[in-house]
Amino acid sequence: MQIPYLTGKIRERFDAWHEGNVERYAGELSFTEIRKGVQTLDRIYAHAPASAAAYARCLDGRGKRGAQACYFAAVHFMIASHALEMLGTGIVTPAERLIDLGCGTGATSAAIAANLDYPPQIVGIDRSAWALDEARRTWSSFGLDFRTRRANLPDTVPRGGLGDVLAAGWIVSELAAEERRALLLRLQATLRKDGKIFVIQPFSPSLSPWWNEWADALAPWGVRDEVIRVSIQRPVWIQEMDTAAKLDHQVLSARILAGPG
Repeated sequence: MQIPYLTGKIRERFDAWHEGNVERYAGELSFTEIRKGVQTLDRIYAHAPASAAAYARCLDGRGKRGAQACYFAAVHFMIASHALEMLGTGIVTPAERLIDLGCGTGATSAAIAANLDYPPQIVGIDRSAWALDEARRTWSSFGLDFRTRRANLPDTVPRGGLGDVLAAGWIVSELAAEERRALLLRLQATLRKDGKIFVIQPFSPSLSPWWNEWADALAPWGVRDEVIRVSIQRPVWIQEMDTAAKLDHQVLSARILAGPG
């Protein structure tokens, strides 16, 4: 059975944000140009292992940026929102600071914070100035408090502790092996100090071959390894883009490492 893609006030703000992004990019790009960007990015994201150079090119060019802001940001927001609904907000609370690692357009942290009664301050970290600009628009659209830092992962990850949530949405597979190992150590250090984590990735073993190692390494702190699959009534523009790009987000799926909780 299909369920609404979102409900209530979150849906109202999501619709305003998403429609604003589409209108903004439609002023300089055609639907076809954005569709080509979606297909280009899907070829990179859906075929592992992609090279570091391929990931670095994901924000090059207007078409790919339009695809990120109008399509993938919306899909990621919906997935993260449904994941939090499934897990329960206790998986990320108490939260005073939500540190979004490789924040991109800010969709992951926006979905988490917007679903909490008392949204934490967001600290967005990304190496791309364009991504940080988009993230600021995203968080502002949802009325969230935020600050940003332009930097590379994992060296710049703040020391987390009680009241902190370290979130990593669709970014871990883009790191080199040594960077990924260093990030794992940072997450473990945060858990030792009673902080929490929220890692979300596509549900595909080939895209996340490191997943089981991470799940085992984080399990001693009560971090849950969960899968989400939910059938939704898609927003009209997303449905039209799915059809044009020969993709299908009628069923949202992802794998999550979150907690403890």
